[in-house]
Amino acid sequence: MSQTAKIATSFSRYLTKRIIFLIVTFFIIISINFFLPRLMPGTPADYLARGPMLTTQERLKLIREFGLDKPLWEQYLLYIKNILHGNLGLSYKYYPETVWHVIMTRMPYTLFLLGISYTIATIIGIVLGAYAAWRRNSALDLSTTSFAFLMRSMPIFWLGMVMLYVFGVELGWFPLSGALTPGVIYTSKLAMLKDLFRHSVLPMITIILFLIGPPFLLARSLVSDALTEPYIQTALAKGLPLRDVIFKHALRPVSLPLSTYTAILLGYVVGGAVFTETVFDWPGVGKLIYEAVMRRDYPLIQGTFFIIAVSVLLANFIVDLVYAFLDPRVRLQ
Repeated sequence: MSQTAKIATSFSRYLTKRIIFLIVTFFIIISINFFLPRLMPGTPADYLARGPMLTTQERLKLIREFGLDKPLWEQYLLYIKNILHGNLGLSYKYYPETVWHVIMTRMPYTLFLLGISYTIATIIGIVLGAYAAWRRNSALDLSTTSFAFLMRSMPIFWLGMVMLYVFGVELGWFPLSGALTPGVIYTSKLAMLKDLFRHSVLPMITIILFLIGPPFLLARSLVSDALTEPYIQTALAKGLPLRDVIFKHALRPVSLPLSTYTAILLGYVVGGAVFTETVFDWPGVGKLIYEAVMRRDYPLIQGTFFIIAVSVLLANFIVDLVYAFLDPRVRLQ
């Protein structure tokens, strides 16, 4: 068998194992997604019963329509069937809107906020971590490492409230809530984007500070080990610029574990979004999850967590494939 055929066979075997793992994980996730909301105190039926705008007949009709009068196992089978058909159901709170429509109306705000925050935090964390590794045990290294540990251990909702109080209440530099100023008629899309960015500054900074610790600490650790390798000493002996030594020689070999970890970091991004969007009243998916939990809106809870879980799962799957393609040793596992 030729070398190319061996590589193709090993990659196919690795890909098959990852796909099987992806499918099993997917069914575990959607099962947890079904049962977890139902472990909370109270039911949607209780919420519907308290609705002052509904008659008794209307409440019973909605309970039957949503299948809340059926045994749990029937609800589970119906849930699996709907998921496999791409049907996330109807929202209890926003009835008769579909869960998919409700989520998609909020998704652009979350993608805007988290996309920018995640990218900035990852880049700054890796660059600072690499430079701190080069200046190890210096005042810069000790201060940045302490700051990273502090941000890593600080609750994001508390950090958000501090940012809101200092820069929103005391200094009055930024708005206190929302994504756009209520009642404003924008003359152009640029004016709307300026207002959107102004509202997003505080939640964005909060998420960046919360996320900057893990990539910084990992980059610092990996680059510190890489700097002890002989090829780094050779590069220094050749008189190469410091920037080239750090970013072209020390950081490049550790880019694979860094890329894997940044994909895992997506889970932290999602968790931080729920608290951050709630604190700043940002109309994204994180705030939607909070509203759904408070109203016991099972389809909306399941739909939001399903989309988020699948997104994180696919992101990690793609990273695994890239990792295996770049590093042949992975395919032999």
